[in-house]
Amino acid sequence: MDSTAVASLCRTYMAYFELGGQVLSRPGYVGVREDAAPVVYDVNHLQLGPEARSDAAFRMLEEIFGDRAYRRVMTDPLSAPACVAALAQADFEPDATLQGLLTGALRGPAPEPWEIRPVDSERDWQRLDRLVRADHVEVDQRTGKDVYSEALTEEMQRVRRRVAPEVQFFLAWAEGEAVGFFSSWPGKGGVGMVEDLFTLPEHRGQGIARALIHCCVADARARGARSVLIGSEPDDTPKRLYAAMGFEPTCLTTAWTMRTVEPVAAEERSAPPGRQGWRSPLDRH
Repeated sequence: MDSTAVASLCRTYMAYFELGGQVLSRPGYVGVREDAAPVVYDVNHLQLGPEARSDAAFRMLEEIFGDRAYRRVMTDPLSAPACVAALAQADFEPDATLQGLLTGALRGPAPEPWEIRPVDSERDWQRLDRLVRADHVEVDQRTGKDVYSEALTEEMQRVRRRVAPEVQFFLAWAEGEAVGFFSSWPGKGGVGMVEDLFTLPEHRGQGIARALIHCCVADARARGARSVLIGSEPDDTPKRLYAAMGFEPTCLTTAWTMRTVEPVAAEERSAPPGRQGWRSPLDRH
C-alpha cells in the first residue's frame, strides 16, 4: 500500500472522530472536545500530525482538557515519532487498532438474505441502544475491565444520534427482533469507513456479520466512497474475517490514554481556569 493511500486512510479515520465534537485545529494538531459528553473519549481527544512537538502537545492537552480526569491522544503512522515516544515515556496507555482497506469488491460467498434496515425512527434508536449496551457489557466481561458504565453508553449514544444520518446505523433482524448492528460513513477524499460491528452471541455463526458488512460497504460507496476502511483489535479474531473479505491490513493507529491525572496540591492551585486541580504530564519532565 503506497504512502498516499495510507495518508488518505488516516485522514478519514481521524475525521471520523471529529464528528459530534467541537474542533480546534492548529498546525500539527486537532483538538476535539464535547462538553455535552465529557466522559466519551472519542469526542474529547487530541490528534497529532507530522509537525507536532511533544512540549506543545502536552500544553495543548492542558489548555483544552484541563478539567477532564483523563487525557486522550490519537496518533497514526504520520504522527511525529518523537511525540509518540513522549506519550509512552509519560505513561500514556496505548490501544492500537489494525486498519484494513478495501479497494475492490468484497470477496467470499454472498451473504445470506438477512433482513437489514437503517435506523430511522425513535423505536429503532431504542433497539440500537439496547444492543450497544449488550456490546459494552460483553466487552467489559471479556477484558476483565470496568470501562463501559451505563452513563458512558448513554453519552455515546447521544453523540451518535447527533451525527446521524451522516453516520448511518443499520440493524439486522431475526425472528422479528433486532439482533445486530453496524454503521457506515462516506468519509473523506473517496475513503469511507464502516464501524461498530456487533451481533448478539446467540445469533453468531449464521452470516449476519457478513450481511451487515456487505450492506454498510454498499451504503458508503453509494454515498461517494471508493475504498472503505475497517478497524479491528490486533489480538481479536474479526481481523481474519475482514482480511478474508478483501480488507487489506494497511497500518496501525493508536489511541493513548492517561486515565489517572495527578491532583495538584492546594498551595499550587494558581493555574489558569481549566487547569486547576490537575498536573500536566509536561510538569514531570
